[in-house]
Amino acid sequence: METLIQRNELMLPHGPGFERVPLESIQYIESDRRLCKVFTANKSYTIYASIRGFEEMLSKANFLRIHKRYIVAMDYVIFIGKAEIKVAGRAFPVSRKAKVALQEMFLKYK
Repeated sequence: METLIQRNELMLPHGPGFERVPLESIQYIESDRRLCKVFTANKSYTIYASIRGFEEMLSKANFLRIHKRYIVAMDYVIFIGKAEIKVAGRAFPVSRKAKVALQEMFLKYK
């Protein structure tokens, strides 16, 4: 993966180079096989990478993989239901495996 973490930023490929994206601006990451889309409030970045790579790279305190296709930033979680979560106005499914971790993290999150 040609994505680098420096300080509290990701260096994401954009056009012919890289763009600095602050970690706190990332709302969620969506995977479609080997393509990942990183979403911020203003922009999205499409990268050839695995979601597992992002999962390992990002802080466990702020980001959580809730499904085989999604990682969400806890700063942007506005609702947790029985089988879904809402992040930045969009609903996502939550896997049974991630449900307990999500509830625990949401209750402890400040």
